[in-house]
Amino acid sequence: MARARGPAGSKRKLGLWLKEQRTKAGFTGKQVANELGCGDPKVFRMEGGHAIPSKLELDHLFELFQVDDQRERELIRQLAADAKSRHWTTDFESVMPPKFDIYVGREEDATSLRVYETHLMHGLLQIEGHMRPLLAATNPQEPAEDVERLVEFRTRRQLVLTREPDPLNLWVVMDETVVRRPIGGTQVHREQLQHLLKITERPNVNIQIIPESVGAHAGLSGPFTILDFEPDEPEMIYIEGQGGNLYLDKAREIRRHKQLWNHIVDVAMSTAQSKQYIKKVMEDLPS
Repeated sequence: MARARGPAGSKRKLGLWLKEQRTKAGFTGKQVANELGCGDPKVFRMEGGHAIPSKLELDHLFELFQVDDQRERELIRQLAADAKSRHWTTDFESVMPPKFDIYVGREEDATSLRVYETHLMHGLLQIEGHMRPLLAATNPQEPAEDVERLVEFRTRRQLVLTREPDPLNLWVVMDETVVRRPIGGTQVHREQLQHLLKITERPNVNIQIIPESVGAHAGLSGPFTILDFEPDEPEMIYIEGQGGNLYLDKAREIRRHKQLWNHIVDVAMSTAQSKQYIKKVMEDLPS
């Protein structure tokens, strides 16, 4: 079992292990709940990575599932301890969108992201000069000091691209409008485009652009992110919206979004063409 990078990843891995052991032992969720003296929802919350069994519950589950390997027991106990640890996002609870720490934890635990954006530069690609006016405009109710905390929060997230070992692989496909929108004014716009060219020199970052001339295409239904994890873990789909964020992990939804992704990539410029396009946008900016 690969080691998770943070509490959210540890909860996810622990939940997957619990479900696998329950299934292998031939128990239903209700039977496990009866053994633990709790309701069915708690069992499914634990398996979904949303709740952590206590030490006593975990020991009971080891016996119930006949997990006799002491090394495996210790690994799972450590996983449960990691799941309860404090995450750096706690320092930003007062300014973070509700439950966004869940996504950040999954983002950190992922091996790669495949992102489609329709109108905004992805947060992992933004420079501070772009973040600040964007966050101020999209959070008009927040005081300037909270906007600065959001800038700090977003900057901290970007460390996943340079972490060692195993930096996050980021593949972003975005509509042409995203690179043409002059957020922060001409100079900031130029610096943002320069940053895109610079960051794509890293082997773990790829950017492709869909020109407006394409017309109708599979991505027009909206932005989404596909998170890939270790080989033994299923992918997850993340969709961000004003009414709340969606986390999809059903096989049918994953299959659908992977098909959408393939169609989107097919109509996008190649990475080399996209770099040339970004350079052209920069050249067209007023001096």
